[in-house]
Amino acid sequence: MTGWPRVVIAGGSIGGLTAAVLLRDLGCEVDVYERSSEALQSRGAGIVVLPMTERYLIERGRTGGRVSLSLTYWSYVDAEGNLLEADPDHFRFSSWNTVYRGLLDSLEEDRYHLNEEMIGFDRRADGVTVRLASSQEVGADLLVCADGLASTARRLLLPRVEPLYAGYVAWRGTVPERKLSAAARGGLADSMLYQVLAGGHILTYAIPGHGGSVEPGDRLINFVWYRNYAEGEAFESVMTDVNGERRATTVPPGLVRGEHLRELGDATGELAPTISEVVARSSDPFVQAIFDLESPRLVFGRVLLMGDAAFVARPHVAAGTAKAAADAWALHDALREAMGDVDAALASWEPRQLALGRAVVEKSRRMGQRSQFEGSMVPGDPAWKFGLFGPGN
Repeated sequence: MTGWPRVVIAGGSIGGLTAAVLLRDLGCEVDVYERSSEALQSRGAGIVVLPMTERYLIERGRTGGRVSLSLTYWSYVDAEGNLLEADPDHFRFSSWNTVYRGLLDSLEEDRYHLNEEMIGFDRRADGVTVRLASSQEVGADLLVCADGLASTARRLLLPRVEPLYAGYVAWRGTVPERKLSAAARGGLADSMLYQVLAGGHILTYAIPGHGGSVEPGDRLINFVWYRNYAEGEAFESVMTDVNGERRATTVPPGLVRGEHLRELGDATGELAPTISEVVARSSDPFVQAIFDLESPRLVFGRVLLMGDAAFVARPHVAAGTAKAAADAWALHDALREAMGDVDAALASWEPRQLALGRAVVEKSRRMGQRSQFEGSMVPGDPAWKFGLFGPGN
């Protein structure tokens, strides 16, 4: 083929959008097909923002700036709130929705197609025909499958590769900073607070407010509490919502059963006072099950898997969105170096992204085992840092 390829992207989350704007900038004709009927809403509340996550927005985004705030200290506290360790790591934090909106605003509206679910595709040597639930068929030189943990593409290409439950979930929630006491606001002003617990851990930190403000008082305070639920009755119960529906990955805000909310409230007695206040004052906490997933291959002719469709790492390295963005940047670079030759680009892209995905999953799995089951996580451990390629990066 000559020139830049025609690209279809299945999945319009952060990874898919990053791929879309990068390949568009390269000269590719790009369309994104998202199964949701409306623009996606905040997922996972707060996120740690590694450099790769907001790289596009800083270097090329239409808003021309960061979408995150910086906190100086990574601070460990004990159950009484005493400071055990404070490292000046200067990590950055945001909300999923803030990053998503920044990327969505960088893509032409007519290139982002809502309520269009990919249900299949037909591969050929020089391209692919994508089948949508609307009965539409779309031809492309390259299909990028960024359709997440429950990937349709992965199910079709690798039917035996399924997410594996890690044995614990993340309870998550946010509270407006102004609703906290002066003491709590002071403790969270410039620090992420981390507490190591028996059989788990919890962290809490500031993220931009609903309007994107990073000014103290306007921010939201986010918490993530990792709690063990054995596979079987305990896990099935916490993942069943108020309507009796068994949720596969997330029990959304407002749908967590009262018995589990009461259990969470009862457990706050083991938390440091500031962290306990954040949990207690958060409205509508929700539950996300923690999974591992590793794909043995990423490229299938002119179809590729990226982001959570390919690898799912536990959140302890805070690299989920960064890994998806890294896949997109690597694809951009490979296509640029190959001058638009899709086959040559994918041949160089796949081994590097396989190696990165395997390394991140293995590191995050080991961190989870230490914190949740072995009790070997200790405050101030220099190996316990966020990062995709290394600490802070």
